[in-house]
Amino acid sequence: MRYLRIIFAAMLTMSLLVSGGASAADNVSAKLDWHVADAFIQAGTGIPQTGAVAEVSSGMFAGHQVRINGSGTFNTGSMKATGGGALVHTDQNGDVQGLATWTATGVQSATLYPCGEVDLPANFCGGLVVLNVHISGTSTTLGALEADGILTIDCEINPPTPGVEGMKLNVPAFPINFDQTNFSPGGLTVFVSRSHQ
Repeated sequence: MRYLRIIFAAMLTMSLLVSGGASAADNVSAKLDWHVADAFIQAGTGIPQTGAVAEVSSGMFAGHQVRINGSGTFNTGSMKATGGGALVHTDQNGDVQGLATWTATGVQSATLYPCGEVDLPANFCGGLVVLNVHISGTSTTLGALEADGILTIDCEINPPTPGVEGMKLNVPAFPINFDQTNFSPGGLTVFVSRSHQ
């Protein structure tokens, strides 16, 4: 948490300009923006965002990784989501197995933590949000592919129980489950409440 306070402190001025100077730390709207290792985070922190990473922990794909970035919006009232991003799938040796884009198609569940923290803007929120996504890309072995997946985004601002900042991705149709979050400063996440906008 101390690390997150430091890296997001630089975003304070920018966020307050966007949010009109709001100061209520506990006002979470139903509408939020989500960011995973994107340009918004990179601009605010100065830390190159190379993608949030998750790994397959066991089974025949153990050691395979996926690297993801993206941004969009979601609504906890309607359970709708917008946006998307890109992903790269590599095997245990780091060889590329697939490239794809992905689109958020809905919200499966959302647990938001209190917004604001020392040195953080009042509308920056942590939480655990599960999005339904559609993936469209190319596999080095299978060619063109389309699949639905489940993307879990974890932002560690004010968590009731500490977890790991980043994401996980499950693609049941293949099946492949990137079920272990690998934290990296290049794979930061944040939810931004739109209640003050």
